[in-house]
Amino acid sequence: MDPPASHAGRGTQAHAHMTVVAKPLVDSLQRTIPMLVRRVAPTGDYLESVLSAQDLSRCFDLLAATFGPPVKDFGKAAAAFDPPIKEVVDGVGGIRLEQCLFIKYGEQRQVLYAALWPWASDASRVTLKVGIVVVSQGA
Repeated sequence: MDPPASHAGRGTQAHAHMTVVAKPLVDSLQRTIPMLVRRVAPTGDYLESVLSAQDLSRCFDLLAATFGPPVKDFGKAAAAFDPPIKEVVDGVGGIRLEQCLFIKYGEQRQVLYAALWPWASDASRVTLKVGIVVVSQGA
């Protein structure tokens, strides 16, 4: 799956600001967590990978260190999200009960997100997506 349509354009000053946060996170995740990388942007602003459920807790801890607590945790029903978060959720294809979503707001309507999606078809695998999007409503 490609990054959301609202994925930030390259070269903007605000995008560079969020990449300063995203790139070290993406690099750390790739160094620390064994994963099959499906797609990674050389700029460090997008990562899609598959990891083992055994590594989920380490991955969660790395994400929480950057984002703080998730806006939607595993096993919790999604509350009514504020418009900027709803736009991110819609852009990544929604968020289900068994999934987890982290959000960090940047400048100029930029949002850094990380989504953890355990596979329904194979409980031993989890998809991780980290990216930056520009939302149409103020973040």
